[in-house]
Amino acid sequence: MASADPKLAKPLLAAILARTLPGEIDGFGKDAQAQAVEFMLATAANRSSGKSNIAVDTFADASGRLAMRVALINDDMPFLVDSVAAALASANVAIERLIHPVVDVERDASGTLTALSDKRGSTGKRESFIYVETSRIDAKERRALADSLAAVLEDVRCAVTDWRKMQGAMSEDADSLPEGEGAALMRWFMDGAMTVLAHERIIGDGVREARLGLARSSETALLSEESVTRARSFFAEGGQAPLILKSSRVSTVHRAVQLDILVVPVRDGDKIKGLGVTGGLWTSNALATPPERIPLLRTQLSDLLTRYGFDPSGHAGKAMSHALTSLPHDLLVSFSRADLERVTLTAMSLTDRPRPKLLAVRSALGRHVFVFVWLPRDEISTGLRRAIEAMLTETKGASVLGWSIGLEDGGIGLLRYLLDLEDRSVEIDESALDRRLQLMVRGWEPAVEAELARVADEKRAAALMERYAAAFPQSHRVAYPVGEAAQDMISLLAMERDHSRISRLIADADKDDSTLSLKVYNAGGAMPLSDIVPVLENFGFNVIEQVPTALGEIAHIHDFHLGLRGGAATAPLFARKEVIETALTQVIDGKAENDAFNQLITIAGLEPQAVVWLRAWHRYLRQTGLNYGVPTIVAALGNNAGIARAIVSLFTALHDPAFAGDRAAAAVKLDEEIKAGLAKVAAADEDRILRLMQAVVKATLRTNAFAPASKEALAFKLDSSKVPGLPAPLPWREIFVYSPRVEGIHLRAGPVARGGLRWSDRRDDFRTEILGLMKAQRVKNAVIVPTGAKGGFYPKRLPDMRVDRDAWLAEGTESYRIFIRTLLSITDNLVDNKVVHPDSVVIRDGDDPYFVVAADKGTATFSDVANAIALERGFWLGDAFASGGSVGYDHKAMGITAKGGWVSVQRHFAEMGIDVQKEPVTVAGVGDMSGDVFGNGMLLSKAIKLVAAFDHRHIFLDPNPDPAASWKERQRLFNLPRSSWADYDAKLISKGGGVFARSEKEIKLSPEVRALLGVEDGVMEPAALMKAILKAEVGLIWFGGIGTYLKYASEANVEVGDPANDAIRINAQDLRAKVIGEGANLGVTQAARIAFGLKGGRINTDFIDNSAGVDCSDNEVNIKIALNAEMAAGRLKIEPRNTLLASMTDEVADLVLEDNRMQTLALSIAESGGAGGFPAVVRLMEIFESQGRLDRAVEGLEGYDEYLRREAEGHGLTRPELAVLLSTAKLAAQDAAEDGPLAGDSAMDGELLAAFPKPMADAHRDAILSHRLRPQIIATKLANRMINRMGMLHPFELAEEEGCTLGVVTEAFAIAERLFDLPALWAEIDEAKIPEATRIMLFQQVAVETRAHMADMIRNGKEGRSVGAAISDYAPVIEELSAARKELLTPDVTAQTEAYGEKLSVGGAPAKLVAKLVRIAQLDGAIGLAALATERKADAKALTKAFVLLGDALGLGWAQNSAMQMDPKDPWERLLVAGLARDFQAMRLDFLRRQKAMDADAVTAWIGKHTDRVAMFRSMIDRARRGGLPTPAMLAQIAGQARTLLGR
Repeated sequence: MASADPKLAKPLLAAILARTLPGEIDGFGKDAQAQAVEFMLATAANRSSGKSNIAVDTFADASGRLAMRVALINDDMPFLVDSVAAALASANVAIERLIHPVVDVERDASGTLTALSDKRGSTGKRESFIYVETSRIDAKERRALADSLAAVLEDVRCAVTDWRKMQGAMSEDADSLPEGEGAALMRWFMDGAMTVLAHERIIGDGVREARLGLARSSETALLSEESVTRARSFFAEGGQAPLILKSSRVSTVHRAVQLDILVVPVRDGDKIKGLGVTGGLWTSNALATPPERIPLLRTQLSDLLTRYGFDPSGHAGKAMSHALTSLPHDLLVSFSRADLERVTLTAMSLTDRPRPKLLAVRSALGRHVFVFVWLPRDEISTGLRRAIEAMLTETKGASVLGWSIGLEDGGIGLLRYLLDLEDRSVEIDESALDRRLQLMVRGWEPAVEAELARVADEKRAAALMERYAAAFPQSHRVAYPVGEAAQDMISLLAMERDHSRISRLIADADKDDSTLSLKVYNAGGAMPLSDIVPVLENFGFNVIEQVPTALGEIAHIHDFHLGLRGGAATAPLFARKEVIETALTQVIDGKAENDAFNQLITIAGLEPQAVVWLRAWHRYLRQTGLNYGVPTIVAALGNNAGIARAIVSLFTALHDPAFAGDRAAAAVKLDEEIKAGLAKVAAADEDRILRLMQAVVKATLRTNAFAPASKEALAFKLDSSKVPGLPAPLPWREIFVYSPRVEGIHLRAGPVARGGLRWSDRRDDFRTEILGLMKAQRVKNAVIVPTGAKGGFYPKRLPDMRVDRDAWLAEGTESYRIFIRTLLSITDNLVDNKVVHPDSVVIRDGDDPYFVVAADKGTATFSDVANAIALERGFWLGDAFASGGSVGYDHKAMGITAKGGWVSVQRHFAEMGIDVQKEPVTVAGVGDMSGDVFGNGMLLSKAIKLVAAFDHRHIFLDPNPDPAASWKERQRLFNLPRSSWADYDAKLISKGGGVFARSEKEIKLSPEVRALLGVEDGVMEPAALMKAILKAEVGLIWFGGIGTYLKYASEANVEVGDPANDAIRINAQDLRAKVIGEGANLGVTQAARIAFGLKGGRINTDFIDNSAGVDCSDNEVNIKIALNAEMAAGRLKIEPRNTLLASMTDEVADLVLEDNRMQTLALSIAESGGAGGFPAVVRLMEIFESQGRLDRAVEGLEGYDEYLRREAEGHGLTRPELAVLLSTAKLAAQDAAEDGPLAGDSAMDGELLAAFPKPMADAHRDAILSHRLRPQIIATKLANRMINRMGMLHPFELAEEEGCTLGVVTEAFAIAERLFDLPALWAEIDEAKIPEATRIMLFQQVAVETRAHMADMIRNGKEGRSVGAAISDYAPVIEELSAARKELLTPDVTAQTEAYGEKLSVGGAPAKLVAKLVRIAQLDGAIGLAALATERKADAKALTKAFVLLGDALGLGWAQNSAMQMDPKDPWERLLVAGLARDFQAMRLDFLRRQKAMDADAVTAWIGKHTDRVAMFRSMIDRARRGGLPTPAMLAQIAGQARTLLGR
């Protein structure tokens, strides 16, 4: 922008100040004045004559606010200021200051401003300087404003410069008319009644000529083509000139109103060749001129007075004159005589009797309608004015060009509307409009009541009016038809009746098909738009606007104007109106989820229930690790709506109880339809999503989707193996629960399974959390009847715990109830010992009634809640459904979980030669004394020294505690209802110790604490201090709190899955503790356990250490099942049952802790095998993997290369690794035993009774023996004992060697332990005062000897023979042979067994135990002999002598013993050697079986008969014995020749 001479600023400022009125420069200080002058001068610096200079810029006003200013420099002429102001107003720019000095200026030849004066005539030419300050608009809008202002100034210039020519043209038009009122009116306008702004002639087919004023500045003609055609017809048909019209075009000059148009015909003789068109504005004086002085109007007034006989000076005449005066003259002169009369008489009538009235007058050419609306003054409001406008625009194609209001002293006011009709053929129904006006203003309540009576009944209508009518504000009454108000009241009643929000769709009848309205009714106050707009957007709507209506305290009505996304047609929605309304209401009311799935209802046309199912399946898949977000899933389903419907139909065909037809055939057909549809899906992601949805449907075994229970929450029972891509391990079954309020999962590893239900805080991956816990639970449950299960739920609508903890807990508890009820809704029941399936549920998986739960994290006190639901529903388990309730075994009071873990601690230290109950051991821990596991655990030995501990609140440090005093203080804290480390008596803490809050920024460390922790820092942050505690050199770390604190070095924190403790977690490689006790779950990762074990640390696993809790719960459930059956039979009442339960607490604890003791002992026995057992262990892993029981990666077991490296270094498997195999072995053995005949064997009654406390076994023997879980209990107890006592290798090797099932091996074990009274022997070893290493060695030797006898039983057993029958057959023979051992055994065997006994004695075994082990060893082979003696009814001693003689004569005894004593190097060699040992015995028994007399004489006779061959064979044996250690190849050759020899 050019700059002007600064000297011009002073005279311009003087001109500004001289021309401004008072108040116009308020706040316009000197600085602002100077800036304005500078801006104006810069704009005016250079201008050509006849051109306008315009500048638009932003600036900061005196208050620092950004504003905008406009400068316009122009030749001085009329209409500048008002035209500019109108232009700014039309651009929605608010004028804050307007200054308009007109000055004399001089410019040089180039247009540069050289002089300026505020005195007229002092210099050259007058120029207009307009300066405006306004609100600020953006840059794009500023550019558009500048262009608009330039156009306006050009219009003004044209109108002003062409004025005289337009006057001349108008005069010619007037002269062309015959003398009369028409010509007079034209001349009256020329004499100052009209501001003439435009003139043109339109000739022929629309050629514009003589364009002046606005007609010259605009390319748009004053009349449209259709109006030109109609005007020519008007004149041709005799219409009087001038034809007076209102233009649709708004004047840009002087006033922003519609132009008044005067049209005269241009004739060529009698022919009309064109039109003369003048455009202008009535002047204000003309509008105020009395009608009797206005040409044309005065004639019409006179005619009316004459027609009605009114005296002009009388009341009626004056009234008519007044009416005409008050009515708009610019309209009246254009009306026909009839319309003028109608309007005038109506106005007269309303003056005397004010009332609502509407009249509509059509313009001469039909394009416009002038609507007059008279209203009582008190009724006029902006809301009513807008309501009338809305009513008028309901006419098709109608729009309001303008409106005005007239209020006089009387009781009536006049609203005038100018309507523009695009379609001139549209008729205006004046009567209908007038009736609606009457209802709007005065008849609303009667009309609404009548409408209600029409759609309901009169009594109900009256009641609704009484309840709601008074609440409707005037704005609503005028804005909506009475029919809509009636519907509003009906909806309000439904809202209050149903206690929910109500949604109602309304078609936009006056608009196109792309929009609709939605009303939402909300009791009480208004809903935040931030709550409801996302709901509408998720339904696929674009929210255009919203109009709220408050109905007092009753309700709020939200009226939304909506469009479907993408401009889709809304008509299809109304075919499903009620469905969509219900879906909207459900979501708005919080009964259904608010997410993008809902747009499938509107855009894809799916049913709401189908969408709920699809959402639930996605939520399940999200839990399994599917990473697609909701938008992607919804797009896949929406883009392939046909496939989505087919998937839903498949679900219905499979699970709807009401489905009629062949389900299987329908499923096949739908599968084919889905397959065909998928073949057309091009996007890989969409294909995968749809296939997964289909897979979930096909994997669903049961659902409550068609049962009443689904209203609360949905349940889907799935066969996990049929869902692709699930992370390992795969559950046997899982149930997914979905509702808007809570989601949850329950995973089971088998049909009979148990585990706790956890309150999870992981919204999107609680299944991952629960899967890990189920895996741990599965191996933990190896000691109990059920296999592992785990459940978890996530409450989705929890209030803020920090604001209201009670509300938080209440919502969490109710979420738990919903979860429990929903799980039970698809679970079988037992009635009269018969399975009863749930109602309205299709069963696709057979009977499945066993379902129990337990407490877990967040649900420790919820067992009574679950049991109450089970009892309420009549579930067969009753209060056995959830263990640990108020009528059950309180784990904390019993201290059972901690005691079980302490058994592990005791064994660890015992094997180190330390009695932890008597000798002081330093302990660091995680937890506090209020906790079950930590608190109970730290009270189990009075000798320990608890030197450090922490929980989520405090850090406890006691560098050198007094064991006795600190134990008493811990006991005191534990007994308090609530406590923390802060309650610990500080006087009892040793020097340098203390209790510190974790919230402190840093903690000062005493020298004593630094020495304890082995650190040098004098100050530590709490996190670093807790790490130091975990790294401390202590005897024991005891985990009793929630969290994972130890990981392997290469594990990332994110893999651990416990972000809350990332800051304090350490690597296992940094541990200096000797022992870790895992009283709590997940304190250590499996990789960390293994690493700690490899560096010499002693640790089991959490599922070994803390299995006592679940063991106790299982005992409770099993006890209650039996006792509840007694109650159902009427043999026991509830009170005696509860008394009995309580009385057996100690017996239950003894049963549980014995399981813990045996498990830790079994681990020690397995660990003692060391590196030498690797080949066998690796083979065991292979067996488990081949059976699908083991996934090494999931369980943290290494690859074979790593184990080979360890073997070479002399390291065996660690206890954590062995624990996994131990539990897996037990589970396999349980399954095998369950499948066998043991459960029905009466010989196993004692096994079953021993699983229960003795008081119960004595009092309720029959109930126990008929226990529903008899097979599972027997199998569990027997399998656990076999694996604990025999080790995990022997049973599986036997099954492989003998080619039999594991169930047969289990049966053999049951026989062997009874034949040889092994329980008594085991008890003697347990009680012997010997080193632990000796004890373990003895148990191993018992297992080896028992294995040999079990092998004999398997080889010689009869198919289908019971344990009792076998014992009956074998026991007498065994006893007879045992008594005759000295006379039956050969010197070689006697020497061998004595050497064996000597070896045991040297190892520290007591002589009594040695003798018993030697006896068992000496009876090797007795089973085979007993079987043969029983079979042939032979003398056992004679048979044995013959057997021994044959073996001794041929050397087969030596060969058999050699095979049995071999140490195979790999599994194949083990199988070969075992087969050889079996053969050397079997071939002798087979030989004897073929003899008529099975005695020594028969053997001697046979030898005598085959002396030469026997001698040759014996020489081979002698050569082999002289050759050193025998090899498998050597023995195989001997066996082959022996078989040939004995076959002769």
